[in-house]
Amino acid sequence: MMNDSTLRQRNVVKKSDSDLSSDSSTPPSSVLRSASDPSLSDADKPTAQRKTLSLKERSRIPYSFYVSVSSTLLLQYCSGMWTMDTVRSLLRSYTDSAKASGDLVVNAYQTLANPTDIKQFGQTLFVLACVFSLAYVFIIAPARAGLWTLPKARKHKGHRYMGLFFLVQYSLAWVEFLTNYAGKDGIAGASYIPHAVALNGVIQSTSAYFSFKVLPELEDPGYYSDKAVMSRSFVHENIFFALYCVFGSVFYNPLHRHKLKAHPVGHIVELIYVFWPYILVRPWFPITRFSNAGKGRSGRTTENERWYEIGTYLVKIFFLWAKYFLGFYINFLVFMDKVTDKQWHLVHGMFLLNVGTVSLAIFLHTLRFKKILPPKFTFSLYLIQIYLTFSAIPLAFDMFASHGKLCLLAASGVLANMTRSRPVHGVWCAVAMYMITQSTIDW
Repeated sequence: MMNDSTLRQRNVVKKSDSDLSSDSSTPPSSVLRSASDPSLSDADKPTAQRKTLSLKERSRIPYSFYVSVSSTLLLQYCSGMWTMDTVRSLLRSYTDSAKASGDLVVNAYQTLANPTDIKQFGQTLFVLACVFSLAYVFIIAPARAGLWTLPKARKHKGHRYMGLFFLVQYSLAWVEFLTNYAGKDGIAGASYIPHAVALNGVIQSTSAYFSFKVLPELEDPGYYSDKAVMSRSFVHENIFFALYCVFGSVFYNPLHRHKLKAHPVGHIVELIYVFWPYILVRPWFPITRFSNAGKGRSGRTTENERWYEIGTYLVKIFFLWAKYFLGFYINFLVFMDKVTDKQWHLVHGMFLLNVGTVSLAIFLHTLRFKKILPPKFTFSLYLIQIYLTFSAIPLAFDMFASHGKLCLLAASGVLANMTRSRPVHGVWCAVAMYMITQSTIDW
């Protein structure tokens, strides 16, 4: 038989072993080193040691909110949008687009019911297949999952239904673009639906930021993965791109662009968003870097790791193309009034595609996160969306080939961007602004 001293010794040994194997009150030395090591970023530190914000701290209004609101109001006011004519024109565009949608459905039904032209029959069938596929992804599948119906839609009702309204708006915008681009007044691109869509995009991005306070604020965006939760910083960052779309919806409107330029304050806003958006506006919003994509703990499954690495690299390429050629280059052309009527049609189409991509990208992540659609499918659809802009290169060849010097200026911006230095990019912005506004260069 064991005596009392032997039992006590064994109990001490067991207790010591359990302390080493379990999460004791004293963290291991490696955890203490990680928490105190300034060379490690928050993403590299153990989750328990990261600084977490309370819900009260997360509810604070960031300065970027005031930047968004003031920019939007100034753009609308200085461009002369605050009139009843604007409201009446917008409502008329909604009505006309809705009627045009009904006419398209009737015509498609008649074509399929009484086929006389095989080519037209095939084209109609193909278009209907594409439209139904998009409707299933963005409306039917979410509706079947209860995204807008009770009991799942009890929370964040405003955000959910404004998102549904965004989908309706965006659909009507494309119907109008394809069927009535010139409008009843004969002024091409003067519709207010694109501005309403862009405005709703800012509202949705801002609403998501304030509604989903529980999202982690990580350096990993969480978007370029099949398991990770989206970072709240990524949602916050998306507000900037939605705001940039609001500027485009005013700047590309022929009825209001010149009014904006003629207004003293409006001209300053114009210069900021044409030449200095990433220097004077972008710093108010957080930055999530592609290099941190997928580095979050358990963000990607092993079998999909390579897929998302390639996808992230493709997004990087698109970002450079979109930033300097779809962004700066086209804005420079518009600023100098060098866009032809034929080119305007293409510019408005690419802008409409971009407005949808900025907001629909977040919605696609929602469908992935709620397991409504598979991860690889939603990410692939996002890649298709952004790379559709490359399909416009043959159509836009004349727009780029006619202004070789401006193309070189935009290409030099890409090189400045690759230095990853904001001061270098700032120098490029200053040089670009001087060359376009002050020099006598024939662009």
